[in-house]
Amino acid sequence: MGAAETVTGLAQFDRRGAGTDTERRAALWLCGELRASGHDARLETFWCRPSWALAHAWHVALGLAGSLVAVSHPSIGGALILVAILSVIADAATGFSPGRRLTPERASQNVVVDGGADDEHVRLIVTANYDAGRVGLAYRDRLRAVCARLRGVTGGLSPGWLGWLVIGLVWLLAVAILRLEGTRGTTAGIAQLVPTVALVIALAMLIELASADFGPAAGDNGTGVATALALARALDAGPPGRLAVELVLQGAGEGDAIGLRRYLRSRRKALNVTNTVVLGITPCGAGRPRWWTSDGTLVPLGYFRRLRALCADVARAESNLAAAPHRGRGVTPALPARALGLPAITIGCLDGRGVVPRSHAVGDTADAVDQSALDSALAFALELVDAIDADIGRVRQERAAVQGPRSAA
Repeated sequence: MGAAETVTGLAQFDRRGAGTDTERRAALWLCGELRASGHDARLETFWCRPSWALAHAWHVALGLAGSLVAVSHPSIGGALILVAILSVIADAATGFSPGRRLTPERASQNVVVDGGADDEHVRLIVTANYDAGRVGLAYRDRLRAVCARLRGVTGGLSPGWLGWLVIGLVWLLAVAILRLEGTRGTTAGIAQLVPTVALVIALAMLIELASADFGPAAGDNGTGVATALALARALDAGPPGRLAVELVLQGAGEGDAIGLRRYLRSRRKALNVTNTVVLGITPCGAGRPRWWTSDGTLVPLGYFRRLRALCADVARAESNLAAAPHRGRGVTPALPARALGLPAITIGCLDGRGVVPRSHAVGDTADAVDQSALDSALAFALELVDAIDADIGRVRQERAAVQGPRSAA
């Protein structure tokens, strides 16, 4: 199948949310298609709690409860707020938290094709998530455009949405401490009002999102899966000399990239900075190619510097693709690898506003996908893999040149 046919086929599994029967059928279909094309594909099942919106709704509710209790009992209210802060940070860093434990547990699966890595080849893990996100108010196009504009005003240095949540909770904790020290009356009330109202709005949006239906997800991230498969097919036809290509199509990837987290965790002893590179692929259904320089919903985490430089080199050499860097504040497919210190980069397509059109919307259907965007993303990915392969060769030559005189000495 071509990329467009993959998008259409995957979109037939409508509402394939993480842990649903539809997601499992989509995984079986992807595995079958890979086997039919000659790949030794398999499913790796894992248990998870994918409802991140509900998990953080519990954390926000705890913070609000602490804010209310702090009016009369500052020490107790401050303790509740502190627990909420630590829970948010723990969830963002590890995927485990008290709020997460209060959400339903589901079975999901990764679709995996091993690349046969050995001592002579660096493992290139190409990854994209195939599950669907929910259609909620938080993903309305205008709201996402406003957030993208704000990131542009701040130069992309603003925190992610979880970062703003932590800031609001820390603000409330500071007010509780002031109350504990004797500050009362209008001053404390005004200082407490602003973050409390913001948390009420956040709680309402998180609950609405956690209960919303799943979207078609043809573009986000059916096109990422299609590009990953097309890239794997192209590299099968013309294998890179120093890379062993491994394909990981993530289950439960939307919002948290849980699938890749579990995949990397099960292989943590075998993967390191010298033998692994992770290439994540986000939606590629509209706009022009982009590479993510940083990402993260809590604190921005920079992607691997050398890979960013290689992306910039490819963009200059292939100026017709109009590729450009992007500072994200979400969770893209390769972020868990970067959090573990592995060389990683994410690529995809964005429109002129810096957003994915129709993402998490009922209009994200296969017929809305722009074929030229798919082609551009694949072309950029192929050039980037060639650049990575060549760069590994240069590094090995430089090391050999340095070790040669040392051996002679």
